[in-house]
Amino acid sequence: MSSRPGPKPKRLYIRLARFGGEGPPESEPSRILGEFVRELDRVGRLVAHGRLTEPPGDLLIFRALDRAEATRLLRTDPHRSEAPAEYLLLEWKVGDLGAGVNVEPPPARGSGRLTQVQRVGVIVGDQRAAVEWYRDVLGMEVLRSDAETELAEVSLGPGTVALSLISPRPEWGEPLYAEAVARRGTRTGIVFQADNVDALELRLRHAHAHITQGVESEPWGGRTIRFTDPDGNEFLAFDRGAPRTSEKKEL
Repeated sequence: MSSRPGPKPKRLYIRLARFGGEGPPESEPSRILGEFVRELDRVGRLVAHGRLTEPPGDLLIFRALDRAEATRLLRTDPHRSEAPAEYLLLEWKVGDLGAGVNVEPPPARGSGRLTQVQRVGVIVGDQRAAVEWYRDVLGMEVLRSDAETELAEVSLGPGTVALSLISPRPEWGEPLYAEAVARRGTRTGIVFQADNVDALELRLRHAHAHITQGVESEPWGGRTIRFTDPDGNEFLAFDRGAPRTSEKKEL
């Protein structure tokens, strides 16, 4: 496979390989499959890839101009030669099912595309006190807290976006210092997902945190709550709409 000039295809195709028993061999075919998938990604065709269970299998979603090109792209798929119990190539009917993903292909690797949101800055007054609050009240993990380098970061765990707790210093000079101070105590735009916003509200009230909006049901089915840290930085948290334990069903 090689990269082609011009616009990338927008049709989505699904390759489904199902295996009987315990699935395909794990050693050499697995390595070749990894190379095959990485090449699809390199040329901007890969959308998603992953293993299936019960029964074991492998699912690949990719872009192609048409079915003929999709078939050509699968010529080097190692699962084809493993004689799976089922090997299917299906077109994703975007008009009927919706895209479910962004059908616009990402820029090719090495072209300067963004790959991950790493950290978001939150302006605080007392950095050490802020670290303790985010740890003890929100239950976040302290990644680093170094007074000497003035670097403090917290997160919800491995693989999640970190919050950089930044305490402005006059020695930064103007206008940087003034701009940072102005950002303190504002609506951050940061949204957390919670397993239960009712329990989160109780935890926040127990910690005497300021709640700017109690738990509310939203038109999209979830429930939200707004609250601030001790510096007045406001956050929103939501859950998927688990019912309140105090609610009674209407007859």
